[in-house]
Amino acid sequence: DGTLDVQKLFLVRDVSEILDSESEIIEETLTEAEAVMDTDEEPNIELHMGCNDPYFCSLWKYCTRNLPTPSVFDLYRLPFKKKLEYYYKGEVALDECLLRDSGIKNEKQKRQIQFAISNQGTYVNKERISKFLQTLSFPLYFLDFETVQPVIPEYVGTTPYTQVPFQYSLHYLESEGAELQHKEFLAESGTDPRRSLAEQLCSDIPMDVCVTAYNKSFECSRIQELANMYPDLAEHLMNIRNHIVDLLNPFQGGMYYNRAMGGSFSIKSVLPAIFPDDPELNYHNLEGVHNGSEAMTIFPKLKDMSEEERTEARRNLLKYCELDTYAMVKIWQELVRVS
Repeated sequence: DGTLDVQKLFLVRDVSEILDSESEIIEETLTEAEAVMDTDEEPNIELHMGCNDPYFCSLWKYCTRNLPTPSVFDLYRLPFKKKLEYYYKGEVALDECLLRDSGIKNEKQKRQIQFAISNQGTYVNKERISKFLQTLSFPLYFLDFETVQPVIPEYVGTTPYTQVPFQYSLHYLESEGAELQHKEFLAESGTDPRRSLAEQLCSDIPMDVCVTAYNKSFECSRIQELANMYPDLAEHLMNIRNHIVDLLNPFQGGMYYNRAMGGSFSIKSVLPAIFPDDPELNYHNLEGVHNGSEAMTIFPKLKDMSEEERTEARRNLLKYCELDTYAMVKIWQELVRVS
């Protein structure tokens, strides 16, 4: 609310009791560590619940290097504990044995196994996709936000790690068969971007039109926060929010699937699975910014760059975000094509 109380960023807690209990095993732990360091042989450690978050474990790929690809650990939304159960029983590969004897009932998981066993092309449920497409209407907008999450709050009304939107891309079609158009916004680094972004969003998206997002909960939450922050814009912002349809639904809902998607329905998995050989849709071909984490890192640094560096970085940010919504357009077109 205008002033920053640094003390409130920290929680002071007495950990004496925890330390007392931990200190009892220090001697044993040190002995084990010394034994490992004194041998030339690598410890043979099985996967366990401590590996529960492989995305944040730097050794996950190393420890699973001898497992078949894909494996039971790639199964869509199967609890890690259950994956370990199959692993301990030796049921690791996505094969006929796992499909027949494991008791897996989830249709999306079963389809993932079936397609891993034999490449069956693309599964399409035309009826359900057509029903989904009927929820969309023209003019049709495709929206994507980029945000920063400052650990130390920089703006009024924010807390540590608040998602602060600083950029968006917006592709849109006025009518069926119309030329694809594009608008974008990228705030000035070093200033609170929220008001200017909210005003521009209301200017770029009329009320009562159909808007799409991929995993819409993210965009909906940011718009809700902007509406809470700016009551004079709230009606328009909430109208946009309430008209957003999620392009993730056909994939997460099992209406469209191919082998390359594996166990993920994120846009970074779905896009190359549908368009594997299109360089225009390859995030690796972008310069400077290839994902949201890089965008989040680069934006705060813009204010400290030289004019030449800032111009190039802004161009890279805009190109990255533009690809996100162009990818959504291409995915929508594919759904129309197969319906």
